[in-house]
Amino acid sequence: MKELPFSSAFKGGTTGESRHFLKTAAGAFAKKGYHRTTVDEIAGALGVAKGTIYYHFKSKEELYLAVIHEGVYLLEEQMRLSISVAKTPAEKIKKIIGCMLSFIEDENDLVFLFIKELCGTEIQRAVQARMLCGSIRIIHSIMEEGLKNGSFKNVNPEITARSLYGMVVISALHYLSYAETIPHDQVISAIEKVFLEGTLAADYREEL
Repeated sequence: MKELPFSSAFKGGTTGESRHFLKTAAGAFAKKGYHRTTVDEIAGALGVAKGTIYYHFKSKEELYLAVIHEGVYLLEEQMRLSISVAKTPAEKIKKIIGCMLSFIEDENDLVFLFIKELCGTEIQRAVQARMLCGSIRIIHSIMEEGLKNGSFKNVNPEITARSLYGMVVISALHYLSYAETIPHDQVISAIEKVFLEGTLAADYREEL
C-alpha cells in the first residue's frame, strides 16, 4: 500500500458528512475484513452509487488506506483541541489521556483496522508508523515543554511519549476486546497516577 494524501471525500463535505463516511467505511471493513468487503457494500452502506466511491478513490485498497489515514488525522485534531484549554504540561497530559480513550471508544472499528494493519507487511507497518508520528509528536512536545519549565523530571521525551501512548491504547483495548464500556474516570486516574508520578518533578506533585 502506498501512502496517500487526505482524500477530498473526507475534506469536501461538512464535518458530519466526513465523520459519517469515515465511520461507515471503517465499520464495513471491520465487519468482514478487507478482502471480503466489496465497494458495492460500502457504497450501499453510505447510500451512494459505486461510481461516487471511485470518483474519490482509484481502488478499494486506496479507500481502505485513506480511511485509516483520515482516522489518524482525526485523532491528531482532537488531541490538539483537547490540550488547547489546558495551561500546564501535567494538565495537557490529563487531557490527552481522556481524549484518546474517548476516541478509541467512539471509533473502535477504525482502531481495530489500524491495529490489524500493524500486523501486516513490512511496507504496511512502515506506512502505519509514519501515520502514528503526528499524534505521538503532540505528546512529545508536551514532554519537552515540561522538561523546559522544570515541571517534569529529566526523562527521555520520545520514550515517555510512546510509553503513554501505549498505556492508553492497551488499557482501552482491554475493555473493548470484551465488549465492555471503558470506565473513563478509573482508567484516566490510574494512568495519570502511574505516568505523572514517574515524570513530575517533586515541586510539581500538587498537580496530581
